[in-house]
Amino acid sequence: MKKVIIFGALSVCLLLSTVPAFATIQATLENPGNGTSANGVTAVSGWAFSDTDAAVTIRLRVNGETQEVIPCCSSRQDVQNAFPSAPLATGFGLLYNYGLLPSGVHTIGIEVSADGEETVVDESSVTIVKAADAEFLTSLSLDNASVAIQDGNILIIGAEVDPFETSQALAKTTVTTDLTIAYLTSSQTFVISQVQDDLGPALSPYNASQLLRDEAEAIFVAYEELDSVAYDMLTAITTFTSSLTLDNLTAAQTAWRAARIPWERSEAFLFGPVSDDNRDPKLDSWPVNTVDIESVVASDSPIVIDNLDDTAKGFHTIEYLLFRDGTDQGGDPVAVLAAFMADARRGGYLLAAAQSFVGETEGLSTSWDPNGGNFVDELALAGQGSTTFTSQQAALQELVNGMIGIADELANAKIAVPLADQSNTEEESRFSDNSRRDFIDNIRSINNVYEGRFDQTDGTSMGVTDFVFNQDPALDARVRTAIRDALAAVIAIPETFGNSITVSPATVQAAVDTVQALQATLEEILPVVQAASFTA
Repeated sequence: MKKVIIFGALSVCLLLSTVPAFATIQATLENPGNGTSANGVTAVSGWAFSDTDAAVTIRLRVNGETQEVIPCCSSRQDVQNAFPSAPLATGFGLLYNYGLLPSGVHTIGIEVSADGEETVVDESSVTIVKAADAEFLTSLSLDNASVAIQDGNILIIGAEVDPFETSQALAKTTVTTDLTIAYLTSSQTFVISQVQDDLGPALSPYNASQLLRDEAEAIFVAYEELDSVAYDMLTAITTFTSSLTLDNLTAAQTAWRAARIPWERSEAFLFGPVSDDNRDPKLDSWPVNTVDIESVVASDSPIVIDNLDDTAKGFHTIEYLLFRDGTDQGGDPVAVLAAFMADARRGGYLLAAAQSFVGETEGLSTSWDPNGGNFVDELALAGQGSTTFTSQQAALQELVNGMIGIADELANAKIAVPLADQSNTEEESRFSDNSRRDFIDNIRSINNVYEGRFDQTDGTSMGVTDFVFNQDPALDARVRTAIRDALAAVIAIPETFGNSITVSPATVQAAVDTVQALQATLEEILPVVQAASFTA
C-alpha cells in the first residue's frame, strides 16, 4: 500500500509558554515543538525548576511511557531573566534517536518531579518521518532524482535510499521515495516534512492477547489495593468506636480518604463482577439518604446493613457518619465526636457499615483473583475460551466503553449537575470535601486503562494505547493530549469543589468542557475497534 506521512503547519515553540504548574514546578519542553516533524538524532530539550528550590528530576516520556532521566541542569540566563526567583541552572537536554520510533504521530515529552510536589508533564505531538520507514539509511542517492520548489518547500522526486538491513521492514533493499524538505523556524534547520514510498501490505490482524492480559492483571491489582485499604479503614473505625477520641476520629477519617483513591481509580472499568454482582451501588451510591441514615440511628431495631437501601450503606454513608454530626451542616470534629458520644447506636451503625463494606471489597477482589473467581482470565483469554468475551474485539470495546462511561459521568453528573444547580446537594463527596480528589482519580483511572497500568510507576505493561497507536497514531496522540488536558482542568478547580461551584463557576465549567472533550475523543476509538481485525 502507499503510505503518506504529512507534516502539518510549522509552529514556533516560545520560551515562556510554560505548562500549568500543578504545584510549584515550572517546566517547558522547547524541543520538539508541538505539531512539528522530527527525524534522525535530535535534542529533546527545555528548562525546569521548582519554586521551592527542591531538586528536580526530568525524565523522557515517549507515547506516555516514562523512560530514562534527562541530564539537568545547565545555565539558562534567559530563564532566570524571565523568572527572577529561578536558579541559573535550569536547562536540560538529551540526544534522542527518532529513528527508533515508527513513522507517524507520537507524543514526546518530559515528566518533571521533585520531593513533595505534584509531578508535571509537558508533551508535544510530533510526526516522525522516515524514508523507507527505516531506523537509519546506509545510503541516499539523488543520481536519478529531480528537484522542484513547491509551496515554499524543496521537493526531491525519485530519491533512492537503502535501509539498514536489520531494521528494514521492506521486501526489497533499495527504495524509491519522494521527499519534501521544509525549513523549521523553531530549530532553524531544514527537516524532512513528508515522505512517500511503498511500504508493502496493509496491517495484519491485531493480536491483543498481551494487552488484555496486562489490563486484566492491572485491574486485579487495583481491587486488591482497594480491599487492603478497606481493611485499614475498618481497623481505624473499630478503634474509634471502641475508644471515642479526636485522634481516633481523625485516623478513621484519614483511612476513609485513603480508601477512596483506589476505588475512584477503578471507575473506568466498572464491568464484570463489580456490575454483575451489584457491588458498585452497594459500595458507592450517592447522594446518600441522610434522612434514612438518621432514622436508623434513632430506631431501636437491630442494625442489619443488608436490609438497608443502597443509599444508606457504603462509602458515603460511612463518610456522612464520620464527617457530620447529624445536622448535615458542618464538619467540626468536636461536634462529630460529641454526636457519637451522645448515641452509641451511631457508632454501631458506623461499624456495621464498615464491616459490610469490607465484605463487598473482599468479594470483589476474590472474583478477579486467579485463585478465586478468576475473572482475570475471562478478560485475558477473550476469544480464546472466555465465556464472557467471545472475541478480543468485544473485550477491547468493553475497556473503551468503561473509559467513556466514567468520562461521561464525571463531566455530566459529578461536576455539571452541582454547577448547574449551584448547590452541593448532589455533590459526590460533599461531607468530607473530597470531591476534587475523587475527580482527579477518575481521570487517572482513564489514564490507567489507556496505558494498562494501576499506578504511574508501572511503565512496562500494554494498554489500549498500544492498539490505538498501531491502528491510528494520530488518534493515540489526541487521546493522550485529551487526558492530560482533562487532568489539568480538574486540578485547576480551587478547593473546595462545593465552594468553587459558586465562587469559581467559570473554572468549574472549563473542567466540564474539557472532560466532555475527552469523552468525545475516547468515543473516536470505538469505530477503530469495530473496523479492526483481530487474531482471536
